[in-house]
Amino acid sequence: MFKRFLQFCFFLLVILFGFPMLGSAEKIVVVDPGHGGAFTGTCGYTREPGKDLCERDVNLSVGLKLKEALKGTGIKVYLTRESDIHFAPFLKNANGSLTGGDYDLRMKKANGFANGNNDNSIFVSVHHNASPTSTYVKGYETYYYDGVKHAKPEYPHDPLQIKYLQDSKRLAEITHPNVVKDLGLIDRRIRSDQSFVVIRNAQMPSILVELGYMTNPQEEARIKTTDYQIKAAQALAKGIVNYFKVFEVYRDSTKLATFKSKQEAINFASKQTGNIKVFDKDQQSYIWENANFQVYHKTNGLLKSFATQEDAIAFAKQNGETRVVLKTNNFTIWSNFLTKLYVLTDISESYYRYYYDVEEAIAVASQSINRKVLKKGTNDVIWTNISGLEVTRKIDSEKVYGIDRWETAINVSKELYPNGFSAEKAQKTVILATGLNPWDALSAASLSPVYDNAPLLLARTIENLLPELKNELVRLGAEKVIIVGGTGIVGKSTEDDINALGISTERLSGINRYETNLQILSKLKNVSGVFLASGESYADALAAAPIAAANNWAIVLTLPNMIFPDAFTFIKNKEVAIIGGTGVVNQQVENKVTTQNGQNLVHRLGGLDRYETTASMLWYFKDLIKSNKVYVTTGTNFPDAMVAAPLSISTKAPLILVNDVVNNVNKNIEAFLMKYAEENIITNVDMIGGRVSESVHGTIVKKLN
Repeated sequence: MFKRFLQFCFFLLVILFGFPMLGSAEKIVVVDPGHGGAFTGTCGYTREPGKDLCERDVNLSVGLKLKEALKGTGIKVYLTRESDIHFAPFLKNANGSLTGGDYDLRMKKANGFANGNNDNSIFVSVHHNASPTSTYVKGYETYYYDGVKHAKPEYPHDPLQIKYLQDSKRLAEITHPNVVKDLGLIDRRIRSDQSFVVIRNAQMPSILVELGYMTNPQEEARIKTTDYQIKAAQALAKGIVNYFKVFEVYRDSTKLATFKSKQEAINFASKQTGNIKVFDKDQQSYIWENANFQVYHKTNGLLKSFATQEDAIAFAKQNGETRVVLKTNNFTIWSNFLTKLYVLTDISESYYRYYYDVEEAIAVASQSINRKVLKKGTNDVIWTNISGLEVTRKIDSEKVYGIDRWETAINVSKELYPNGFSAEKAQKTVILATGLNPWDALSAASLSPVYDNAPLLLARTIENLLPELKNELVRLGAEKVIIVGGTGIVGKSTEDDINALGISTERLSGINRYETNLQILSKLKNVSGVFLASGESYADALAAAPIAAANNWAIVLTLPNMIFPDAFTFIKNKEVAIIGGTGVVNQQVENKVTTQNGQNLVHRLGGLDRYETTASMLWYFKDLIKSNKVYVTTGTNFPDAMVAAPLSISTKAPLILVNDVVNNVNKNIEAFLMKYAEENIITNVDMIGGRVSESVHGTIVKKLN
């Protein structure tokens, strides 16, 4: 039982360090400097040996300047090419036209930049024009693809481009006037009757711009100049920035309309039926919605939002382990896995109303006199306005923290051993790692269970032992210190100072992090399994170490795309859990391990979001986590969670990770806390570290009442 609980603690820490927080969508511009390499495009009026000016050159120059002009706008810019290259071999058909291979590869690259975020991406192909019949033709043109009115069977388009027809039109209409005005060019209009391959196959809103005629001697002379190219780039950038300054109205995932004004968008949205949202395209966030009834799965998060309670509940009933949350106040109003735990009654207990959320029960009770809120099962009084009746249910809190990570580690040690090591404790040992550079401390926490739940302390410098650390070693009554890392990480003078206290030391180190890892592995006997973690992503291994050691599992460090021969030999015939996604340990490494060990012995522990994965682990081990305590720490500062691990393990209490950046509690963790409150009587919710906000702590306390 305890062994499985330790596994829970390991998984909890793994997700803290192994899986990044999901970011929101972002604004993207794919700039395509047309032609390139052997594909010169049109060349200028002036023809002199070695001085020909062609599109491949000026298109690239303007494209690079456009990227520079968009710096600081919050728009991510990608270029299909940043040098004079082509994408496929220089081949021509019998009639002399280019083959499609170059275009195909160009658009594959361009669309790859937008993949998964197509709605918030745009494609701008930069060109310069030519007239085969007259040197007098000049001016500026913008093209977008209208595959509804002007589709040509011989020039098939990407089906996704039709979705963006109105967006492409709007992009053209916004950028075109800026270029005409700022460059003082003749306006040759916006056109949509051409089927240029790049704009008809872009999987995002797209335009192609022709920035003047290179066959006109006056415009060619201007096109050559840096001033002209900068002005062209800045004019395009101005239009691109303004393209995103709109508000889009959606019904579910279907866009209904686009407005320049927020109020216009909201006014329109408020008159629509169904699940309606207003999206601020510039800020990349939803600013209004009528879908206030949200259906959450306990581990899969938000499933769908609804405008009416009836529709939300009907949908939730079709899915197991769900709850309906009223967005405006975060009250759970229906669930098929939670219990209505809170009872609202009056002084005579003549009527009863039941609630999932204690906050809702209190909110309703406070509107009348002589009311009380009880906890079902215990009949504890959680809240009352009845004269003479006292509240009997209270959760205490303690904050274990310091002014920095080093003091936090010392205070956690004091919490773990308030009276120092007992005389009966078999191993009076402390683990000492650096709090500055994690690389040589990758597996430090894994040693804690090896040495009888040893506290983990952090060295601040490589110089002499600091007084506060010395005092803690003396207070504990430590007899031995395991130093992790070489003398360049935890200095020889620190070790000498420890020895001068009559405390023995043992140093585990190698010439690099992988050698240090092997030194730590040597302390484990009869290893039955292996956690394979990237040595380039230190957090994965730091998280895995304590629970791996407690379960007689090893942690083996690997490069993201290669496993070292000695490590590969070590893991042979053992069960292997690969920590993190393919970004930290890639599929090639997994395939090699699977080939050697067999598919039944290899699996990957990954996830999309550290907090949702935390919730999944909490749910998985829920029946084994039985404690009257809950610990809370930040999910964005690894040292606090690392030093808290021995404390959490010693009390068998769950360690809840919260996002102090967004200052809220993940909905899946919130659901776990509500269920945990049904099955355990929590007396303490303690915070580890100083970064957990009071509001987040308060939310957790309420969910555990």
